[in-house]
Amino acid sequence: MNSRQKGARGERSAAKEWAKVFGGEARRGQQFAGGTDSPDIVTSHANVHVEVKRTERGNPYLWMEQATRDAGGKIPVVLHKRNHKRWLLIVELDNAQRLAAEIGGQVEAVGGGAVAAPVPSADLSPQPAADGQ
Repeated sequence: MNSRQKGARGERSAAKEWAKVFGGEARRGQQFAGGTDSPDIVTSHANVHVEVKRTERGNPYLWMEQATRDAGGKIPVVLHKRNHKRWLLIVELDNAQRLAAEIGGQVEAVGGGAVAAPVPSADLSPQPAADGQ
């Protein structure tokens, strides 16, 4: 199988997993020249730009830079998967709240994993630093 076929298969698999976890629709995007009009997968979450990396090696920071460049103001995310491993969602922490708002806070537990419940801010008491500062 050549790398183009592997990429296409990875994008179809990522779209299926996105729809299963986040709901709505997801499909492989039209790959022409990169940019906001051609994400790797197109989802019903209009403010999210999804890059897919189906590879054994690579640099997630470079992937995120590409996603950010191509996102055009949308929330850049990367879905990454290695052989025989589960899909990972990579999002900059600064964008996590925007992503949660975009998907409506609806996330299904997949593969036996648990989804954390929101923590009221009253429960977030400051913790003393380990070095006493």
